[in-house]
Amino acid sequence: MKKGDLIKEIQLKKGINTIHLDQIYPIENFKSKNHNIVTFMIDDEIMKDDVFYANKMMIDAKSDEKLSIYCGSGYVAREAKEFTEKFISYSNWSGGDGIYSFNLTNGQDGFDQEQDMKTLFVFGDTFVGTSDLKTNKRYQPHLMPNNSLGILKDNNIEFKVNWQHDGSVAGFYKMDPKFDQAGTTINNTIIYDRKEKNVGYLSGINPKSLEIVYDLHQIRNVTHIEFYNYFSEEANFLAKRGLKNIEILGSDDDLTYVKIKSTSLEMAKSLNYREKVNINYAFRYFKIQIPTTKGIGNYNDETFKEGMYGLNLIKFFNEEQLYKDIYAKSNSVLLTDDEHSWIWLQDGVVINNYLYTLPMSINSDSSQPEGLQFRVKGVAMIKTHIVNQMIDYKNATLKMTSLLADTKESQFLFGAAVLANTKQAGALNPDGYIYIYGYKTTMGLRELVVARVLANHFEFTDDWRFFNGKDWVTSIIESKPLLEHISCEMSVSQLLDGIHKNKYIAVFTYDTNTPYVAFAIGDSPVGPFGRPQKIYHTPEQEIFKSTTYTYNAKAHPHLSSSTNILISYNTNTYNFEHNMSNNLIYRPRFIHLLDTTK
Repeated sequence: MKKGDLIKEIQLKKGINTIHLDQIYPIENFKSKNHNIVTFMIDDEIMKDDVFYANKMMIDAKSDEKLSIYCGSGYVAREAKEFTEKFISYSNWSGGDGIYSFNLTNGQDGFDQEQDMKTLFVFGDTFVGTSDLKTNKRYQPHLMPNNSLGILKDNNIEFKVNWQHDGSVAGFYKMDPKFDQAGTTINNTIIYDRKEKNVGYLSGINPKSLEIVYDLHQIRNVTHIEFYNYFSEEANFLAKRGLKNIEILGSDDDLTYVKIKSTSLEMAKSLNYREKVNINYAFRYFKIQIPTTKGIGNYNDETFKEGMYGLNLIKFFNEEQLYKDIYAKSNSVLLTDDEHSWIWLQDGVVINNYLYTLPMSINSDSSQPEGLQFRVKGVAMIKTHIVNQMIDYKNATLKMTSLLADTKESQFLFGAAVLANTKQAGALNPDGYIYIYGYKTTMGLRELVVARVLANHFEFTDDWRFFNGKDWVTSIIESKPLLEHISCEMSVSQLLDGIHKNKYIAVFTYDTNTPYVAFAIGDSPVGPFGRPQKIYHTPEQEIFKSTTYTYNAKAHPHLSSSTNILISYNTNTYNFEHNMSNNLIYRPRFIHLLDTTK
């Protein structure tokens, strides 16, 4: 459909006329003196006066009239059946969601690619098993690893499932066990900006030696450290577990340490009681050594000889900046339990010969409704080497980040979309930055937020800066929303041609779990963005009207042109039995977003 093409001819009657179109179109302006009121609607939602997209109109005509409705300037959506059908499989890989795509050939991720390439698709939760070719029923047993892969080359897709030696199946990516522990672990001392109550760190009882090492991932200047000594609201005397005499040491290699200073910490008087220790040294590793003599390394005395050593929080600062990109380890801990977390992949970026992704770490939460029984624990970063146009997932490395933060009212989470504005990515005017998008969630509604970092510093999140509407700042919770009604997965890409040439298009599902694919146009990677525009009503809700839903639309720019954008969205059902009865539900669908001016 092009601008000026006829959409529909109708015979208006005097009075109010309701007109239904077969899909959402940009409408060429046709108001005349014969029309008292023209109302543009998408389904039953009335559009703003300056919005001419509609699949329904109400016209108050002064007299009978024959009216021709023509396509205007903008976008129309069409089903991309040729792509959707590539993702129908009846054996082994049997459907998935969480789909993102990456160019493994050269990392170029913009529109209008001219050369052939190998594309990696990553999926979140995945069904693996056998389905009936005639009835589409999934036969038991059907397995569900938490991620799988697909490789697109020469217009054919090969699905990859991580089969184990014993014939079982696992995800290609999984949590590193050292980050998958609850209890009184040393990791508790570096958890900031989270709603969960911090239970602090406790050593084992009467350890023979005790040292704690904090890895800042690269050499960082630390002007001072804040210690929140151990305190429990259960009983004030438990503060005697707190550290007393300590040595602080530094190292660049975790092998040879230099003594920075010895100091004595006070016994904590409250959970928020903290002490500032000035050091002004630059190292990658900072070690805290504690003598394991009761009353010397802790505040045990004649009335309390328990033999444990505790700390609630520790904060490393460079002047005003708080470092959060830290890995902590200790040689003694009282209690650890496996959390059995799993990985849900988010977006990522190819930098040099590595794929970086920003998956969420997920835990079960049986208090939630069926189909939504999970909670987000944090955001990780996975670094995977690309060898011969394929990822070496077996040697991938994972670390946790501070890209999830809570305030009393909202939650901030990053990784929903990534835009590489670099030469390698093929950006039109590269500034060398990677732009990482996330969302601020307040009472279930999500707004777009953005961070950026130079490509060669991507894996060091303490070098990331967050956009507060004016400046780039170090605090994630100062991120200012750029766009409303976005989804948990989405995309932001630069258009190189067409009606919005040189602008940026955000593609998403309007409010995450709705039937509407939407877009918004921005002037730069940080906007300002115009209001969201619904452009496609997904039809899959008709499969099981009470339970089927669609969600998390996004563009795949390196598989698209600027005027013919390939978009995927996920389909699912809240009812497990419905999923088992029809293997066509739980898989991605694709549409083309077509520029009507080209």
